[in-house]
Amino acid sequence: MTEPAAYSIGRRLALWGALSVATFLTVIAAIVVGFAERAADGAYDRLLIASALSVADAIQIADGSVTVDVPTTAFSMLAIGKTDRVFHRVFDDTGATVTGYADLDVALRFPRGSDVATADGVFRGFPVRVAANRRLITVEGRPRWVTVAMAETRESREMLAAEIRTYAMVPLIVVGIAAIVMIPLSIRQVLRPVAALERALEARGSADLGPLGLAGVPTEIAPLVRTLDHFVDRLRTTLERNRDFLAEAAHQIRTPLASLMSMAEVASTETDPSELRDQVRRIRRNAEVATRITNQLLADAAVANRLVLGRGEPVRLDRLAAETVNDAYAYSADRSIRFDVAEDAEGAVVSGDPVALREAIRNLLDNALAYAPPSERVDVTVRRTDDGHCVEVIDRGPGIPDADKARVLGRFERGADRSGAGSGLGLAIVARVAAAHGGRVSLRDRPGGGLVAAIHLPARPVPGGPARDGAAPSQR
Repeated sequence: MTEPAAYSIGRRLALWGALSVATFLTVIAAIVVGFAERAADGAYDRLLIASALSVADAIQIADGSVTVDVPTTAFSMLAIGKTDRVFHRVFDDTGATVTGYADLDVALRFPRGSDVATADGVFRGFPVRVAANRRLITVEGRPRWVTVAMAETRESREMLAAEIRTYAMVPLIVVGIAAIVMIPLSIRQVLRPVAALERALEARGSADLGPLGLAGVPTEIAPLVRTLDHFVDRLRTTLERNRDFLAEAAHQIRTPLASLMSMAEVASTETDPSELRDQVRRIRRNAEVATRITNQLLADAAVANRLVLGRGEPVRLDRLAAETVNDAYAYSADRSIRFDVAEDAEGAVVSGDPVALREAIRNLLDNALAYAPPSERVDVTVRRTDDGHCVEVIDRGPGIPDADKARVLGRFERGADRSGAGSGLGLAIVARVAAAHGGRVSLRDRPGGGLVAAIHLPARPVPGGPARDGAAPSQR
């Protein structure tokens, strides 16, 4: 399986920062270009309109005709550049040219209520800007519109716009270059706490599983540090539990194995057939104890592993309990077991790990079978409670004194009656499974003698799928 390619957060931040700066500069540059053209047009339009007004002021009526003596100031105020050219035309509302270039015909549209208009156009192959002013005069008692149009080529305007763009763009370019240079430096400075955290982790010894601490950690990294501390704490707890488990397991297994070795040595030298048979019975009994301890140690490790994974699914508690009871017949065919499901608990669904829950119920049943007299029946009941569901295992054994009820839920802890072949792990497994599923274990005396051991689980069905079924309930 191909691993995903690693990437650098710093490089990505630098890349996206550079792209952001470039986008920002592009937008600002577009705004500057538009502003430069509008500013140049605005400045020269004022002069061009003033020139048209100056010519309009020179309109006169002579012998019933419109005449214009174009003043020289109308051209001098334009401050024409070396390459600029100015064209003018004065015409009436019939289109007749009074003076100027008769072919200067640019479409003009005067705004409502205004006698001044500007427009762009082309005259004799030159792009020009046109400003016009119209006047209403009376000729021989008749009103007539006379329009003055002044056109100027765009060279000076473009030079002014280019100058404005230059003055505006140079600082933008400098700022952009500075930003692109500073972004990697800023990112490196901002990511220094991450590098410091990495160095702190690398400097730790393999046995140092203490918290990292949040002193001097930025707010954005604090959740990561807390998560690491939580993980390290769980790892330390797991390692300590495993270390204690291995030490206890070694002690628990070493004792029956040593007994088996010594009994086997004695049996190998025994010549009396009756004594030999007695020794073999002892060896078998110790082998059963060793087997039970080993099986429960393996079960404890397997359950612990599954609970750490935290896998949960909908589980039909009544069918799971029935499955466990049916399995118990394989190794206790001579025992009487009664299984019952209360009416209100039929179809009861809990959320959890079916293997771990089955192991917990099996340990309750194993304890009952181990300590109850062979002639007495063991009852297994699934019923509803105020806070969910429970599986009760009821026996007629010696019970557990009140002073020992809390203690026997610990690992390798046994009650005052040690006549059974218990290892002290069964109830500990049940308690761990119940706690991992948000439940609890209860131990109470049975009226008339015996013990009622129950695992209580909250009713938390998981939507989105059917409950896991077990074997059909059976009774014996």
